[in-house]
Order: sequence, then C-alpha cells, then structure tokens
Amino acid sequence: MNRRRLLGISCALVALALALLPAASPVRAQSVAAEKIDPALRDLMQADPLALLPVIVEMQHPVTPFVGAPNVDRALGALDLLRQYGIPVAALSLIDGAAGFANAAGIDAVSPRPSVAPPVVAPPDQLSGTYPLVVNADRVWQQGTTGGGVTVAVLDSGVAADADLVQPANRILASVNFADQRLASDPGGHGTHIAGIIAGNGSRSGGEFVGIAPQANVVDVRVLGSTGSGRISSVIRGIEWVLAHRAAYNIRVINLSFGARANLSYRADPMAAAVEIAWRRGLVVVAAAGNSGPVRDTVVTPGIDPYAITVGATDDLGTLSRRDDVLAWFSAWGSADSNAKPDLVAPGRRLVSIRVPGSALDTLFPDRVVVARNGSTYFRLTGTSMATAVVSGATALLLARWPNLTPDQVKALLVGTTQPYGQDSGQVLPDPIADGSGLLDAYAAVSAASPPAPTGGFVLGGLGLGGLLGSAPPPVAPLACANRALRPADGFARALFPVLYGSPLHWKDPTLGGIDWQTLTWDSVLWDSIAWDNFAWDSVLWDSIAWDSVLWDSIAWDSVLWDSVAWDSIAWDSFTLD
Repeated sequence: MNRRRLLGISCALVALALALLPAASPVRAQSVAAEKIDPALRDLMQADPLALLPVIVEMQHPVTPFVGAPNVDRALGALDLLRQYGIPVAALSLIDGAAGFANAAGIDAVSPRPSVAPPVVAPPDQLSGTYPLVVNADRVWQQGTTGGGVTVAVLDSGVAADADLVQPANRILASVNFADQRLASDPGGHGTHIAGIIAGNGSRSGGEFVGIAPQANVVDVRVLGSTGSGRISSVIRGIEWVLAHRAAYNIRVINLSFGARANLSYRADPMAAAVEIAWRRGLVVVAAAGNSGPVRDTVVTPGIDPYAITVGATDDLGTLSRRDDVLAWFSAWGSADSNAKPDLVAPGRRLVSIRVPGSALDTLFPDRVVVARNGSTYFRLTGTSMATAVVSGATALLLARWPNLTPDQVKALLVGTTQPYGQDSGQVLPDPIADGSGLLDAYAAVSAASPPAPTGGFVLGGLGLGGLLGSAPPPVAPLACANRALRPADGFARALFPVLYGSPLHWKDPTLGGIDWQTLTWDSVLWDSIAWDNFAWDSVLWDSIAWDSVLWDSIAWDSVLWDSVAWDSIAWDSFTLD
C-alpha cells in the first residue's frame, strides 16, 4: 500500500488515551463515541459505509509509572485493534499509534471502547502558543512588566536575527562563537527557538506567538555546533565570556537548554563549578533537567548542580486549563547526589517559537513547521530545553520588576510560588520530587516580591527600600533565600581559594573526624573534600569579595576528561520528542 496515501490523508484519525474514561450510561456512551471520530472521517463513513478508509489510531503519551516500553506497547495495542476491526498496516511507535484501514462498522466498533478519547478539536500546533498564559506571564504583562532592560545569555547553537527579536528594535545585543565554524547565525535552529520562547515579541505572527518576556534582550553565546553537540570546555568559555561582559549588557540570566550525562557527582563536575561561580557573581543560571525520564536519577549536568534552577517539563495538552496538564513522560528527575531535582516544571511539549529556515532541525523535521494565521511560519519543538526557556523568560520578568533581587532570592521566589496542576489528569507521579515544587507561576513570583502594603517596607537583598516607597514603614521580614548551607563543587572551591584566603575560618563541626578544626589556619589545613565539606560556606561575605582578582582564564577546566555535551543529552538527529 502506498505509504504517502496511507499517512497523508488527514481525515483518518482515531485517538486512544491511556487512562480509562469513567463508566457512563448507554445513552452517554453513544454520544461520547460519536465525539471520538474525526468529523471529516465521519463524513466519509456516511458517504460509503462499506469503503475501507485509511485510519490512524493515535495514542496519548502514557501516564507514569511506566512498565516496559510504553511507546512500543501502546503502538502494538493500537495495531491489535486494527487487526480485530480492520486491516492493520504498520505500528507507529513514534506517535504511540498504528496505521491501517477500516470501514464504518470497524471504526464504530473501535470508538466506544473506554480507552478511546476524542481528538483535539483545534490543531495542536496552534494551541501550543498558549504557554505564556499557562504560567500567567500575561498577567505580568498587564502590570506593564515585559522584561525590558534585562538581558538573557542564551548558550546554545546560535541565535538568528529573526523579526521577533530584531523588530522594531534589535534586541540581540551581542553574538560570540565558541563552537565550530559558523557559516550561518544559527545553523542548528535550536538556539533561536529557545531565544524566541524567552523573548520573542510576535512581530512576525502579528502577536499570535509571543515569548515569556517579549521585551527582554538576548546575547547569543554559541557553544554548540550545527549538529547540536559541543565541548564542555566551550560551555565554560561561554560562561566566562558572560561574566566578563555582564555589566556591559546587563546580563542577569544564563539559559542552558542542554546537558550531558552526569557520570560524576556535581562536586567533581567542571560545568557545575562554572555555574556556581556565575551564580555567586549575581547571574541566575537556569538549566534543563534532561529528557531521560521517567527513570530515577536521570537529571543531566549542569542541571544536577544544587545551586542552579533546574527545570523539568509538563505537557499542557495545548489547553489553558492546568487541571488536565501532566508531567511529561520524558522529563528527568533525581540525581546521584540525592539532590531534589528538578526544582520546578514548566510547559515543554509542542511549544511554538521562532523557525530558522534551512537549519538542521528545519531540514530534518519539516512536519514541525507551524503556520500562523497571517501566514508566517514558526516551529514546534518538545523537551525540557523548551521548559527551561520558559523559566528563563519568567526570571527576566521578575528581574525587570525587581532588579535588586539576588539569584538566591529569585530561586526562592520561583520555587516557592508554583501552582498546582493535573488535578483532573489522573496521573500519579513516580516520586514526589519528580516535578519539584510544581508548575511555574510567573505572576505569583512577581507578586510575592512586591511590598506587603502601600506604606510597608520592602527588604530586597538586605537593603530596606521602605523609605523609597513611602513613609517610614514598620519592620518587614526579608525575602527568603534559596541555596542555604549548600556545599559547592570542588572546582568552585579551588577557584575561590585565592579570594577566600585569609578570611575567618568557620567550621560546621569543630570536631569532625576527630580533628580540632578550630586550631587550624589557612596554611595548616589540608584543603581536600573533607575540609570543603566542613567549611561553613554561608559565613562568607560574598558581596565584599574582590572578584576581579581571580584569573579565571588560568583555571585548567580542560584537564577534566569530559568532551561531549548535547541538547538535553538527546541525539536529536536520530530521536526526537513531539
């Protein structure tokens, strides 16, 4: 049978859902069954009830916990239905479904089954532009905050000068390359898609597809090649560049929508060390959890670092309602160090953002092209990479409204103000930590940092601003801070040794390991992992450190034998999520 004829006819769609629908009366069952058949297919069935019609039995992604290979199992189940009520042709495990032929009687026999769900009425590609509304970014916009003045460093495959980023004014402030030879601004297409989720303003689509912080600025720090892979050393060089130019471009956020398999503890991870140095210098680092879920301890580096904001993905099903959202089956969680990762989740399935025509992704997946109502084209991608960009955009909104927030305060606000989701989905998480603290709520985070009352004070980063906001206010508790009492990576500790040398020694346990730590000095202590573990890092007055005294370029990052990093550890040229 001609495959093009089989797969190209859009009127043949029967969707199967994993979760069983609740029992219903016979009258209601007939109504539901009719709703489950695509209207165009129903018309063909009525025109010729005996004709064999090409159908695709498509299945929703499975709900955790998983047993075996859910994609293959569901595809084979769909194939069995076609074998029983029609003519099976092929399992389509990529979309959890199967293709074949059936007449009107066969289709009517399949549709009333309890596991059958109605197809999405509107095209899912168009609905997936709702993610800013899902995380309440639109409510922040209504307050006049759209990210203006805040710059996000996008470390990725490059950022193309798309209309959504350069019109009416160019918001790509700088562009540097630490990857392979750049023959185009973004030969991969991934980085521009990420930048659009963060800061796209919808110029090309007439406002139909807009990012989270549509007036934020972007700096393009290319660390991944055209095939989506790169070197750890390139990533760290990119972070070094951001640190050196953060003041010139007001860079406040670093977006890391990629990852590598975490073979070691974050303590021995060079990317974790670089992330922590950036964090201590005032940059909020947002990293992807990875797409290796739903198995435990699959978060990638640098998402494993406890300081960074690590993001998992949800599937919002293309709807505004959060009650039907589910944790995406691919979203990684847990780390070998038993850090509760991710920190939170955000929409990450079928997100529409900027398309780079002719890029690697655009060439490989022409079916992901999305056409806006005005005829302009965008692109649809899925992964924790996309969810990470959503959180970076929300961070830009938060910093645009409250620019004096520290990275620890930003993390505490984002993680502490999440919203519930999935109440009606029936999903059971594989572990309570699998989605962190919950679904991002940008409006709640911005509101939580606001003054408690018109005459109240606002304590921000230890600086009381009550006098600036009104008359002398009553005392107000300072904002909470994340990352208290964490033990930094060894690379961070070694890099900061020259800066910390001579400062007071504060120990967590004065008698750890039978050693009288209080008698030791900077010169007499053996600075190994035990000493770093016992040092009270929260005792350091970070604001008083002379950061510029550190020779960052002298750090031998490349002495660590790590040589590969890819987008969310996924070889997208051979396997993609959608």
